[in-house]
Amino acid sequence: MKFLVAAFQDFSWFFIALLLFAVSLPLSESLVSVSGGVLLAAALFESKFRISKETRKLKMLLLFLVAIFLLYLLSSLFSADRQTALYDLRKNAFLLVLPLAFLFGKEIQPNQKLFLFWSFTGSVFIATVIALFAWMLHPAAGNFGIQKASLISHIRFGFQIILAGWFLIWFYIENRKLLSTTQHILVISMSAWLFLFLFLQKSLLGMVGLFATAVIFLFLIIKRLRQPFRRIFLFSGITVLLLPPVYLGWAVWRFYDIEQVDFASLEKTTAAGNPYTHDLSNPLVENGRYVYRYVCEEELRSGWNQIASIAYDSAGASGYAVKETLLRYLTSKGLRKDASGVKALNQEDVRNIEQGVANYIYKKNAFSLYPRIYSTIWEYYVYTNTGYSDKQSFSQRIEFARAALTIIRQHPFFGVGAGDWKKAFHEAYDQNASTLNKELRGTAHNQYLNYLVKFGILGLLSIVFCFAYPVLKSRRYTDPLFVLFLVLMMAVNLGDSNLESHMGLSFFLFFYCLFLAADGTAYLRLKVRPRT
Repeated sequence: MKFLVAAFQDFSWFFIALLLFAVSLPLSESLVSVSGGVLLAAALFESKFRISKETRKLKMLLLFLVAIFLLYLLSSLFSADRQTALYDLRKNAFLLVLPLAFLFGKEIQPNQKLFLFWSFTGSVFIATVIALFAWMLHPAAGNFGIQKASLISHIRFGFQIILAGWFLIWFYIENRKLLSTTQHILVISMSAWLFLFLFLQKSLLGMVGLFATAVIFLFLIIKRLRQPFRRIFLFSGITVLLLPPVYLGWAVWRFYDIEQVDFASLEKTTAAGNPYTHDLSNPLVENGRYVYRYVCEEELRSGWNQIASIAYDSAGASGYAVKETLLRYLTSKGLRKDASGVKALNQEDVRNIEQGVANYIYKKNAFSLYPRIYSTIWEYYVYTNTGYSDKQSFSQRIEFARAALTIIRQHPFFGVGAGDWKKAFHEAYDQNASTLNKELRGTAHNQYLNYLVKFGILGLLSIVFCFAYPVLKSRRYTDPLFVLFLVLMMAVNLGDSNLESHMGLSFFLFFYCLFLAADGTAYLRLKVRPRT
């Protein structure tokens, strides 16, 4: 495309540094750190370049992001735990680095902005291919192994996939009449693959982000349509958007359709005449069947040790006890926990159990979201029935949130500060009599709760203002891709403290500054018809 050549006509080291940063995001956390420093250095080196008065006004809005860093700095001055306060400042240093880089950097032209998006999208695409091959060649132990194959955190990678996918879709909408047949195929295929890979990752937080942005995308498209197409698209879109909550409701109903057990009718012995144990007090279930019914441990141990390479009383590859995984796996297949049940297992089942896979659906339905949803419902069921939350992502998040809410109730207006949150969380877990292992106790995996813990209601409102005001003042909300990006981050921050992780903050700040400081919407449209 000609815009690729045009992007380098107005050459600057700042643009090269931007390109390096964009390409690094899905590939390497270390490279992102290095490219952030390079970006600021290039911006300061070329700061002699003049920019228009209008652009200068827009760039000055980036100082509101610097104000958030100053809030961390001010709060840390009153912290009793200086070491944790310094840790917070280092972790949020990009609140200073990236806004200042864009503030002093050379003006970004529309063709350059488009090139940056294409470079980022291409890098995301390459990262998905690398992850896919890594997963296929070296399947990770346990459930949802493809998540561990990503070059960066699969959670943060999911956000990048969503933004890249929406960029391709919106680029296609704006330029479909200008694209050649080859380009049509390329754009459509890339966007389809990215969203397919997102489903392969089975990140529920990614699904939440995709659903939230899909709702906004529907309304943005409807505004562009004429009647009667508007009504047709609205009806079709709402129908499609209703499918996820309906599917989720069905999954919950299916999970809680648990077998009814009549103790008097339970058989007492196995086919070999050995006694069964029926633990009626244990509520654990798999696929609607109770795990601790029809258990003959003597036959299980003997039968398993004859067919497996990891002994019955040992720990599997995932670190969990083989015998516990075996009990759950047999139950998931509707088999009794005795010699006959073990004999019914094939070689694939044995490998799954040794890897710590506790339910056959995790491997059988490798391309379905149901196993991931089932796993989350299962964790909630176990937590509400037993209080157990260790090494369970969703259950741990509940404990994290409970601790955060305890702190917020005690320090509602100003929080506990940027340095004293660690001590406050330890005390909150003890106050809540949490059964969560102390090594697993962490902060709230919710960005809004974390801000409330550290800075209180007044601090949270100040941070929201610093993020929102530049968007409103610059009227960049007219950029549909920027709107989708903001909605994506607002949604996923409900499930994780992304703006307090290095990759999450880097991703957000880079594109927030790029959307704000560079040209509004012209970058999405090709100005010259490409050759076919």
